[in-house]
Amino acid sequence: MQLRPVPAIIVLSLVVASLLVSGCTTSTTNQTRSANATSGTAAHNALLEKLIEETKNETYSAYNYSALNVTAWKTTWINSTSARVEWSIIAKSANETATGTGDLTYIAFPTTQDATQYLAAMNKTGYNLTNLTATEFSSLGGPYQNATGHAPQVYKSYTRTEGTLGQPGFTSYGIAQFDNIIIVSTGKVGNITTQGTA
Repeated sequence: MQLRPVPAIIVLSLVVASLLVSGCTTSTTNQTRSANATSGTAAHNALLEKLIEETKNETYSAYNYSALNVTAWKTTWINSTSARVEWSIIAKSANETATGTGDLTYIAFPTTQDATQYLAAMNKTGYNLTNLTATEFSSLGGPYQNATGHAPQVYKSYTRTEGTLGQPGFTSYGIAQFDNIIIVSTGKVGNITTQGTA
């Protein structure tokens, strides 16, 4: 029996969902660095900036291969303690190509308690708390581990989805807290193009 290749749309749907949970493994403290003299903007939270860069590096290294490519990554600073990251990916299989997009907003708070209070006040209707085992929690690494050298002391993640996994329009939403960082995310599967049968 010959195995058929996994359709690009399934791969893309799973990547969109996983990027919004694992791609949000970030945290920070309230540190700053000098502002770029030519930008005229306030100094960015230095660790938040580092964590976004670590997330970008990990995303590109984890998801750039022949069947799946990150095609865009744009960081826009909202103010010195928050930023928006927009990304897009494309997945290809033997007979189809699928696109996906994501939008993450990172917010750094002065303390973990401030972030916890903000998360508690957010509307989480329809979201489910992601339960992690002790092993899963301790393995939270990636960008957070690279930037801070340790796992978050406080981690909470809420997710919800709309649509059908593997279909255009499948959307995954996330709200996560990593110590004093809140990350609000949306990922969506876009168009699917069929090239023929395999």
